[in-house]
Amino acid sequence: MEKQWIQWDRPTEGEETARHFVRVWAEAVIRQARRTREVRKVSADNSRAYDLAEDFSPGPEQLELDFRTQWAEEHLLVWCAHQLERWRGRLARERGETPPPENQNLKLARDALEHLDEAAFVDDEARSPADKGIAGRALRGLPGQRLRLSLGGGSLFEVLDPEQLDQEALEVVKTVEQELEHRAVAAYEDLVSGR
Repeated sequence: MEKQWIQWDRPTEGEETARHFVRVWAEAVIRQARRTREVRKVSADNSRAYDLAEDFSPGPEQLELDFRTQWAEEHLLVWCAHQLERWRGRLARERGETPPPENQNLKLARDALEHLDEAAFVDDEARSPADKGIAGRALRGLPGQRLRLSLGGGSLFEVLDPEQLDQEALEVVKTVEQELEHRAVAAYEDLVSGR
């Protein structure tokens, strides 16, 4: 029977998979944050140009298209950030560590968007359909207990800073890359030393 060597410092398949998805979603947040920034700029520029009412100014159809595009891109950024948070938690659990604390604003935004189809709509705002209970709970947690159905300003869906999401994802990518680099160096050293 051939001897089997146990490598105690070798990550489990669960840890490897979790690390992979942490990197997938961190990179997705960075890409999506860039796309969201670009769409927000185009939308703001078109809105200013529309207000000037010049011959070359965009029409209301363009502003409506800008809104739809920006809404979807911002929603995708929230979803990517949520997935990153979930996979960071899984990676920590695979390592026997305490997962990072849940970002409550991210949870509120994601939950409100996930259940937006259940909302009551009044004056271009989504509001909870009930004062208590499960239905509309996330909307009740937002500032003013509502989600404005307009875009602009510095936050996503009332509570999130898109630049902060981008920076946090960049830090996660750097951390994963450093871990992989350290593991590659350790594996090379083991190989050279005959371990």
